Amino acid sequence: MIETENPLTLILITNSVILIGLILNQNETTKDSLTKQTSKSSSNPFEKVTWICLIIELILLLLKTKITDSY
Repeated sequence: MIETENPLTLILITNSVILIGLILNQNETTKDSLTKQTSKSSSNPFEKVTWICLIIELILLLLKTKITDSY
């Protein structure tokens, strides 16, 4: 059963959905750049946002684990 009353859980779920969307966006961008075969290497502007969301996700998971273990 999912604890939706806990705000930390809601933040984790939201961040997870955003992170999955960003990763899928990067996969599509990579596929597009491979089909175009451009000589310049342009990076996806969402790459930094993806890494930031991933770090936030890991920190929140650690906090949730600590809070859950203390009960």
